[in-house]
Amino acid sequence: MAIQFLPCLSQDMTKLLENKKNYDLIINVDKENNKKEFCVHTIILETRSSYFEHAFSNGFAKKENNTYILDFPDISVNAFNILIRYTYGGIINLDNIEASDIINLLVACEKFKLKELYNYIQDYLILHHQAWLFQNLLLVQQICFKYPEFIKLQNYWTATVCEQPEIIFNVTDLTSLDKKALLSLYKNENLYMEESELWDYIIRWGKAQNPELPEKTSNWTSNEFNILKKTIEEFMPHIRFYEISSDDFCFNIMPYSSMICNDLFQDLSRYHLVSNWQPKFNSLKSRKTNLNLSNTPIDSKIINGEQAALISSWIQGNSEGKISNKYMKVYYEFQLLTRGSRDGFTGASFHKMCDNKGPTITIIKLKGEPSILGGYNPINWEINKHGNYEKTSDSFIFSLDKEVILSRVQNYDNAIFQNKNGPNFNDLTLRGTFNSMNGVYYAKYIYDQKIHTKGYFIADEYEVFSVTRKMKIIKSLSV
Repeated sequence: MAIQFLPCLSQDMTKLLENKKNYDLIINVDKENNKKEFCVHTIILETRSSYFEHAFSNGFAKKENNTYILDFPDISVNAFNILIRYTYGGIINLDNIEASDIINLLVACEKFKLKELYNYIQDYLILHHQAWLFQNLLLVQQICFKYPEFIKLQNYWTATVCEQPEIIFNVTDLTSLDKKALLSLYKNENLYMEESELWDYIIRWGKAQNPELPEKTSNWTSNEFNILKKTIEEFMPHIRFYEISSDDFCFNIMPYSSMICNDLFQDLSRYHLVSNWQPKFNSLKSRKTNLNLSNTPIDSKIINGEQAALISSWIQGNSEGKISNKYMKVYYEFQLLTRGSRDGFTGASFHKMCDNKGPTITIIKLKGEPSILGGYNPINWEINKHGNYEKTSDSFIFSLDKEVILSRVQNYDNAIFQNKNGPNFNDLTLRGTFNSMNGVYYAKYIYDQKIHTKGYFIADEYEVFSVTRKMKIIKSLSV
């Protein structure tokens, strides 16, 4: 029976790298300030990497005094150090390695055709560095779609952006977005965006790829329309044209009618002009997923899951009293910090339970009426800042009565007032003992919409929730 002593072999081979005995190749990596020299052996690199086998057989390496020299200024020292130790010893350890170095390592593995590491490194990034990937989605897109082998990162990127499209679609530099990456989004049925927005975006992206086109389409020739059509023609079959409103069809689609198949355009025209017209080309499945928003989890005695989802959409940027397809996905979790009937209706109990907990939502049920009022504070509550105004442009207050009203802050400098009482949004305040006379006060001052009549009220119940962004693990997809 054969017995393997692979750890001993790995240790000996790594020692050969470290002591540089009989090396015949010098590899210089990184740029001048960080440049480092590695003394290695051609026979090992040729055996382990098809890239080096090809490089030496085709004379890519220069030779000085019987020693070959290769330069890789585009590979970082940290990435190459991990890679070369793996090449010799067959061991790779990515613990305590920065995500930026790991992504550089992945690119280096592709360069040197170490295919056995592709999936392992992608899985490691997705499992252990989601926060970094999320914060650097544009960089991830530029890298993973450049290399067809990085399918797991491509799938991760597409799944993440489909759930949170504003991350990508709100960027100002449209030319930086890769066509293959964009196309992967348009093909995806789980992309949470309105079709009219997708049409507007791809028109803007197509124009950005052709800066020579005049700004106003009224000045365009047929040739210029053909230039744009050729640029975006792969996206056209993935637009749900029949889900675009009549107004948007008139003002945003019709100016580009020459770019759309004549039969489709004629049928769309009839669809918007003739009642009960049955579409002939409506073969695409709607992106609008029937999510049961009432199932959005929230431990509340005042609001339900659907109302929680609406508040979440307001935090994301929605300005409507309902949830459109773009904001259908709930990105935030609400964790109960305090409840009046459980912890008391005083400023002391509020600050004890809610200070320094980050962004919060306050919900207030007024006594003797159906009104539910509330507010979002994107910063900490802090009793130690008693008497100070806090500046933020992201806070808002709201009413969830028969009419849903969202009121965003206008005077950013005075958005939040820190005091020893309860939550204070300047316009909407909790004071004294919240469930007694004059415990709630509302008057419109610095928020843009009036959410209730002016006056003093009693809180029948109140709750405060911490707001945290979901960090759902998106597993890499099998390939």
